[in-house]
Amino acid sequence: MSIQLTIIGLDKIGVSLGLALQKQTEKITRVGHDRKSEIHKKAQELNAIDEAPGKILKAVENADIVLLSLPVDEIEDTISVIAPVLKPGAVLLDTSPLKIQVSEWVKQNLPEDRYFVTFHPTLNPKYLHENSTDLDFAHDDLFHKSNIIISGDPSTDGDAVKLATDLARLIGSKPFFADPYEVDGLVAATEILPRLTAAAYLHAVMKQPGWKEAQKVAGTSFKMMADEANRQLERENFGTSVLSNKENSIRTINNMMIALHDLRTIIESDDENGLKDWYEYAMDQSKNWEKERMKADWDNLDDYSNLPTTGDFFARMLGFKKRKPKKS
Repeated sequence: MSIQLTIIGLDKIGVSLGLALQKQTEKITRVGHDRKSEIHKKAQELNAIDEAPGKILKAVENADIVLLSLPVDEIEDTISVIAPVLKPGAVLLDTSPLKIQVSEWVKQNLPEDRYFVTFHPTLNPKYLHENSTDLDFAHDDLFHKSNIIISGDPSTDGDAVKLATDLARLIGSKPFFADPYEVDGLVAATEILPRLTAAAYLHAVMKQPGWKEAQKVAGTSFKMMADEANRQLERENFGTSVLSNKENSIRTINNMMIALHDLRTIIESDDENGLKDWYEYAMDQSKNWEKERMKADWDNLDDYSNLPTTGDFFARMLGFKKRKPKKS
């Protein structure tokens, strides 16, 4: 008997998780599904998944664990489609940066005796330079020297949280428990605001009369901002992540406006020293962050001595299989 783990969304995150489990295939059957069916063969050739049913319901109907790795504008519809066929005891994990909103979608759709935990990965710092989310940039050690942010509300099943914790360690990461409201706030600043700022920059530059000539001299710096503006969290319905995390998005935009106002004041005052200090603060702080992020020594992340065995993980999952449905 083996555990079936189904990965919905064969992107960089989903395929990397499959690769991280490729030594556990005696106990874990990795099933994958993506709306782009041509990706199935490639994921199998990479040995990231063992099976790839063409229909999403076929992929999840016997799954013990279902992990979503999807653009945020596809999560709600996917949950509504798969929830009715998830078997009792199944655990649903979501890797998206939205916590509160996804939890609400789950509450509206997930039957009793199925369990949900958020499972948001941070990445191995040696891959931070890779901006693409394509499966070509998947790595079996993508989650090493990193945290998996696990969160839930007070009603979240404790055993489901423990299962997510074991999975995080099994793929070489470290579980980090956080309040979902806090995570949404952090994500707004570190994931949503950079994308909003880049898009706002393009509006500020390209809507000006001088853009016709400016485009001829736009170079590396412009390209970096344009790339970030095109690297959104959605596939088609752009803005879903912002409106689903509205209060935090507005707060971070306000913070950006204050920072820009302060900068404009310094420039208007011809404050040469103030401007120099302004630049140096940003550069020094970013260098300090990069140094610490590359070290990734958050409570000795390199110590994998407490990794659960596959047997531990398997035993935890068997506990879910043996649970009896709640009586109505």
